[in-house]
Amino acid sequence: METTNASRRDLLKGLGIASAALGAGLSLNANAAAVDHSKMNHQIPIDMKLEELIDTFLECIKMGEICNQHCMHMFQMGDTTLADCSIAVQELIVANTAVMRFTANNSRHLKTFLEATIKVCETCEEECKKHAKHIQCKDCAEACRDCIDFCTEYLAA
Repeated sequence: METTNASRRDLLKGLGIASAALGAGLSLNANAAAVDHSKMNHQIPIDMKLEELIDTFLECIKMGEICNQHCMHMFQMGDTTLADCSIAVQELIVANTAVMRFTANNSRHLKTFLEATIKVCETCEEECKKHAKHIQCKDCAEACRDCIDFCTEYLAA
């Protein structure tokens, strides 16, 4: 008997959730249908400088991820000399990811975040340069420098 009650309760909960989801979906579809898309220009491209900024951040994030993976591998082998590098790289990844999103939204706060990201990139570049004998650290330092230069150029414009 308990199994039947629990099953009914679960069924009613499931139906309630499904009804709510369906209602929300119908509501969203109704709002989308009410918007006149015929007057919208969906062909407007993103500003080229913003797109270049995004590409710069993506490259820096990629090199940071590769560098951090190398640091983790070194840790597994018992070598903790790259600990500060790993911390700097993790901060770099977070900062670049955030500023990339501000860039994609062409945020009014973009310049503030670019200035902060430059500082994070400078710290990471400095730390990675200490370990330039590791190609991953060297590549990350170069990606940081490219990011710093491009952000500085963007801010100057």
